[in-house]
Amino acid sequence: MPALKITTRCHDNGLVLVLDGEIDMATEDQFHQAVREAVESRPRGRVVLDCTGLAFIDSSGLRVLIQAHKLAKERGSVVFIAAPSTRVAQVLHVTAIDTRIPTFPTVDAALVAPESSPSAS
Repeated sequence: MPALKITTRCHDNGLVLVLDGEIDMATEDQFHQAVREAVESRPRGRVVLDCTGLAFIDSSGLRVLIQAHKLAKERGSVVFIAAPSTRVAQVLHVTAIDTRIPTFPTVDAALVAPESSPSAS
């Protein structure tokens, strides 16, 4: 089972978490902690989840995404998803998470997008 590697990159417009591997029950806690720390470190800021290297996400990972979105809203921040693979994008679409958490084709697009994106509600 591939592990999850999370790398943090700071940008002028936000914090990027680079996700590489799979998010499932085995890596859920690691993902949750990284996203929570990122959101808490960016009050009224932007956290971009770079999904370029994310091969798989299951319901436990989706639950963490929703929790991160709610936490960000409470803190006046935003969480954006960037560059999901076709497989991951399909899961986000089928579960309608992409209607709650704005999703962008690239990290650069997510970093320059308005924080008040219509789908950020």
